[in-house]
Amino acid sequence: MKFTFDVWCLLVFTHIRSANYELSTVSSTPCLRRLFIPNRLAAKQTGITFGTLFYLLTVIASLLRTGLFVGLVGLLASCFNSRPQPVFPFTPVTQTYSVAQLQTDFRLMRRALEEAHPGLYRYHPRDSVSQWFDAAYAQLTKPMTELQFRRVIEPVVDRIGCGHTDLYASKSFTAYRKKHPLRPFPVDVAVLNDRLYVRENRSTDSTIQRGSEILAIDGHPAQPLLNQFYRYISSDGYNQTFKSYVLNTGSFGSYYALVCGIDSAARRLTFRDTTGTIRTLTFRTRPDKLPPRLDSLDKRNVPASSPRKKPKPDKAPDEQRQFWLSERDSSVAVMKVSSFSGFGQRLFFRQSFEAIAANKAIKTLIIDLRGNLGGNSGTSLRLASYLIDKPFQAYTQVDAPVRNVSFNRYLGWKFWRFWLRNFFTRRTPEGTYRRTGTTSPIKPIRHGGFRGRVFLLINGGTFSAASIFASLVKHNSADRVTVVGRETGGGAYGCNAFTSPYLTLPQTGVQLRLPLYKIVLAIPGQDQGHGVLPDVPVAYTVPAILSGQDLDIEKVYELLR
Repeated sequence: MKFTFDVWCLLVFTHIRSANYELSTVSSTPCLRRLFIPNRLAAKQTGITFGTLFYLLTVIASLLRTGLFVGLVGLLASCFNSRPQPVFPFTPVTQTYSVAQLQTDFRLMRRALEEAHPGLYRYHPRDSVSQWFDAAYAQLTKPMTELQFRRVIEPVVDRIGCGHTDLYASKSFTAYRKKHPLRPFPVDVAVLNDRLYVRENRSTDSTIQRGSEILAIDGHPAQPLLNQFYRYISSDGYNQTFKSYVLNTGSFGSYYALVCGIDSAARRLTFRDTTGTIRTLTFRTRPDKLPPRLDSLDKRNVPASSPRKKPKPDKAPDEQRQFWLSERDSSVAVMKVSSFSGFGQRLFFRQSFEAIAANKAIKTLIIDLRGNLGGNSGTSLRLASYLIDKPFQAYTQVDAPVRNVSFNRYLGWKFWRFWLRNFFTRRTPEGTYRRTGTTSPIKPIRHGGFRGRVFLLINGGTFSAASIFASLVKHNSADRVTVVGRETGGGAYGCNAFTSPYLTLPQTGVQLRLPLYKIVLAIPGQDQGHGVLPDVPVAYTVPAILSGQDLDIEKVYELLR
């Protein structure tokens, strides 16, 4: 007997109707809920059954076969418009969570950090860290919004001293803020020497001068306010340059909202202008003249992108890496490396050093690592092998405290972590789990390597793999390498990274970035909790920032004279 398509549909439809599968049943099954019902409230109010859906599909197929497309549209419109649309009494910004929910998420976060974080006690003793956790937990005595909850736990995460460990907004919070962006901050703020200055004026008051010092915002003195911001920005060890770098890259308004309220918009600023006159202004913002930067509370300047967003495409090659010969000095070549992520990096290095080898006049190489937030550590070591003239060891350990975690269901990157822990780790005598091959010596590149003078340009945005590169090159080629600029944001003796998945707290949806490996560099000395320090420090001034002067490169040419 030959069954037609309509007969098959009728049989399956009858079976599904008899089983009485409803979408409310689907909503209780996690894997099906993600496919069909993104919100449980919507499922209860629609009340559409599986049988109804299959029946609709059958009718659609018949209409398409007969060409009655208009009838199809009418049917769908009558079906989905016949019921009232769900009305949500709250938003992800205003939704509150019970004390029990907050405590549940906090306990999971603490358990994850104490169980799996490789550097939780790297800079602070165990009893101090436990006291921080206990003090924060004691504050969870009343229902809170997600933002209020983050205000409680983020300072604890920051005190760990790990720039790869940070908190991010939930997916629902992020989606809501995309549709309802933050109010634009009235001025672009430059942070310099723990002071705030106006870099650009966004307000309707044209008398505000660029370079004016901001003394207070809505009555909050600038210095205590800045210290509050720093409590929500994680960095390696005791480093401060990374914190100011983050605020200088368009995130000042985001942290103001985090500290002072999600809908806060500075209406009253107290300035000291360039003549020394102090005045307080109240004004409206002017987004039509200067569009606000697209920063939000979920955006952070960290080495990895947030899991709540689709990953942004890599920078274009001409932005990510550049190589050119200096027009001021024919013996100088300049290499700009903005990131160690992306494709084509090794090819770029090879071609650049081949160009240097072909030009016998080049005696000096300037490598600009400012704002390089890291990326692939293997790529950074490849670049180091062009500069170091002897075999060198990069790491003494890349160790995880555990192989398997008890909170695996809440932790991302499951397949990648499974692959690494089962095929690329080995147990050490100390009981940790070391990534294989990471402590082996690295051979220098003999043919095509550069043996001339090298200047490294660094700042607070030199982080993670970029900071590792700067530290290794400085210590292994100290006689030829000079570091110029400001302390790197990444640790000089290592960090916690290699694999950093995201832990989703089940009640609030807040996400914790959790590095799994402790990296210790093979360099002499003791870890003091700071980044790579420059051999030649360069201090910027407000006029230099406003005029766009590059004082670091100017210092290099001054040293070459």
